Amino acid sequence: MKRIKTYSVFLILLLSGMVSCKKDFLDRQPKNLVAESVAYSSVSGVTALTVTLYNDLPAEDFNYTVSDEAGYLSTTTDEAVRTYVWGNINNAVIGNWFGDWDYARIRRVNDFIEKVPGAAIDNDSKKRFLAEARFIRAFEYFALVKRYGGVPLVTRVQTYQTGDDVSGLVVPRNKEQEIYDFISAELDAVAADLPEDYSSDPANAFRANRYSALALKCRAMLYAASSAKYGTLQLNGLVGINSSMANSYWQKSLDAADLIIKSGKYRLYDVNADKAANFQQLFLTLGNQEAILTKVFQSPGKTHSFDFYNAPQSFKIDYGNTTNPTLEMVEEYEYTDGSPGILKVNDNAGNPIIYNRPADLFKGKDPRMFASILTPFDSWQGGILEVRRGVIDNGVKRTSESLTAVYPAGGTFSIVGKDGPLTTGDPSKTGFYIKKFMDPVNRVPSERSTTPWMVFRYGEVLLNYAEAAFELGNNGAAMDVINQLRSRAGIAPLSMVTLDKIRHERKVELAFENHRFWDLRRWHIASTVLNNTQFHALYPWIMWQNGADPNTMKYTFEKAVAPKLSRTFPEKLYLEPLPQQNPPYIQNPGYQ
Repeated sequence: MKRIKTYSVFLILLLSGMVSCKKDFLDRQPKNLVAESVAYSSVSGVTALTVTLYNDLPAEDFNYTVSDEAGYLSTTTDEAVRTYVWGNINNAVIGNWFGDWDYARIRRVNDFIEKVPGAAIDNDSKKRFLAEARFIRAFEYFALVKRYGGVPLVTRVQTYQTGDDVSGLVVPRNKEQEIYDFISAELDAVAADLPEDYSSDPANAFRANRYSALALKCRAMLYAASSAKYGTLQLNGLVGINSSMANSYWQKSLDAADLIIKSGKYRLYDVNADKAANFQQLFLTLGNQEAILTKVFQSPGKTHSFDFYNAPQSFKIDYGNTTNPTLEMVEEYEYTDGSPGILKVNDNAGNPIIYNRPADLFKGKDPRMFASILTPFDSWQGGILEVRRGVIDNGVKRTSESLTAVYPAGGTFSIVGKDGPLTTGDPSKTGFYIKKFMDPVNRVPSERSTTPWMVFRYGEVLLNYAEAAFELGNNGAAMDVINQLRSRAGIAPLSMVTLDKIRHERKVELAFENHRFWDLRRWHIASTVLNNTQFHALYPWIMWQNGADPNTMKYTFEKAVAPKLSRTFPEKLYLEPLPQQNPPYIQNPGYQ
């Protein structure tokens, strides 16, 4: 008896003419199960089938964590540390936490690609659905190749019949270059079949369009070029790419970025004269002019918990505090005049500088820092982020590992601020909290956050273009696009550009957007940047004056070691170990 395959079919709301509608088609929830023949019998049925493919897209959004609960990717890098002392993510050695070996997802895409041509729908719709599916498959293979190097390239559904020799279904690893070339060719093939935009079809506004394909190609070819230039060719090409290929991949990345730039379809979000507020709103404003491909969330069915897990100590509902930006990350942000961003806590003689207000320490910093990181005594959700390590009274430091300890004895003033920092317990270990992506008004419960995730944005495209242009020797073009980003940020333009400056700009512009870990790996500098690296915290101290109002007291600051939060990155971790089967795959170096 033939087995009838069933699929989750989603209620399709046809919203023709409702241009203001911006609901993500991915938010539609399953209503019933229908046979395959029905699913492929209408545009709405095929549209519904693509929902699973999009939901599976390895976009590394707010729901992407590694190793532990709320183990966000930034906390495995030099951007931030995790506040909770439990869990693998606090181990000194960055573990094998980043694998994503799921060929079931690729099988679903291949199955869809094979069956769409026979669907009872018009040819134009078939062409678009096939292009979307091939884009998704290219994305899946990019997620694999950046983790493992060469992987098995499977583009057809494999079928097992009872009695078959299972070993005949085993596909050996392809070379890393073959995977990147497949991604490039697929994206070239589908770009023209994808709509330029969905302005006439707002119900599908958040599907992949032509520029999504170009943005993926731009990013993937950047990684391929980096592998060729900075990696090592090993295992007969299963790992690494011949260095002679680097420039061709830089050029492919540059050309894809250039097509996006010259299209005029996207531009840097720049609608608020307040540069910090503008950059903050970029990540909270759905459908803005910088977003190329966005994953949208809608409560209660499709949500995330980023606000819940990252709320500062005194603003949390239950969990909180997870992502603590490091002092090193804070100091990456320059001053607006372009000078280095090192915080001035001591004078030239080494004496602590006394500040009238804590905020004075951060005056003149890159506005992107204020949009991305909560600093001591920032205003937040109708209150104040009170970050204080303790009291200095006549030169004597008084501190505590309790948020309830008071000063002086029998008094009412909390020695440590209500938001820490502490060296133990839950509050921040660095004196900072994350602000990027966070709801600035509401305390959001678990699984109720709806902040959108930009899978691709124009700012990243400019950074990709700058890096590729510089690697190809076109310093002028690289500096031009970097200065566009700096102008939007409100900081001084560069008068000359270097690779370090481009990488610096990428670090601050894309902070906490899950690029830093992969950048450190593709540039092959993780084993240097994270080589027995100890991160640091900033401790504010209030200068006690008997009888004075604490609100009028002054502050000094101390740079301190963040407790138990070091990082080490062995060479083998530039790639993940391949899961094994019978017969086994050739394993990556260092895991044999």
